[in-house]
Amino acid sequence: MDKYQISSLIKCVVWGIIWSIILVLIGLGIVHFTAHNLKDVLFIEGIILVILGISSFLGGNPMGLSLQGLGQTNAQYIANANLEVTKMEKEKTSTIKKNFKASINTISLVMGGVICIIINFII
Repeated sequence: MDKYQISSLIKCVVWGIIWSIILVLIGLGIVHFTAHNLKDVLFIEGIILVILGISSFLGGNPMGLSLQGLGQTNAQYIANANLEVTKMEKEKTSTIKKNFKASINTISLVMGGVICIIINFII
């Protein structure tokens, strides 16, 4: 592994720890205002964060756009237009991903949720 991969892994671990600290603070706030156990709240928060992290891995193009011109005489034109729109959308989102790459990384979300679940089993 080179220096860039090691530094990005360290950033993910640090952000995972930060996410778990945020979850513990939110859990303490929920426990203070309600009658729930801290263990239960941390477990549910950890599962929610893991699900959010895993669902942010998902991506792809919907098939509905490619089926739009099916059976028409200009099907190739519609498919080409759809490809161009998809290309422009990817260019716009790539700048957003660069800005929030470390803090809202999918790996850091999953790590924060797993750390919160581990804290739940330790308590």
